[in-house]
Amino acid sequence: TTLSAALDNVIADQANLLKQIVDLKAQIGAGLSPAQEAQLDAVITSMTANASKAQTLADSVPDLPPPPPPPGS
Repeated sequence: TTLSAALDNVIADQANLLKQIVDLKAQIGAGLSPAQEAQLDAVITSMTANASKAQTLADSVPDLPPPPPPPGS
């Protein structure tokens, strides 16, 4: 696995988790207290920022082929 592929997997996992949290908030809907809603909003905001940073990092890693195997292997 290359670094680029690993970063792509992390980004996909973050996007999936963020979607699940947003969907959960929508399903719970009016059952949340204002404090609970604020907590979920803070998690969503933080995850969105982290996903953006991870995407920036992934975009800065060049897509290079994996190194050749060591001699004699």
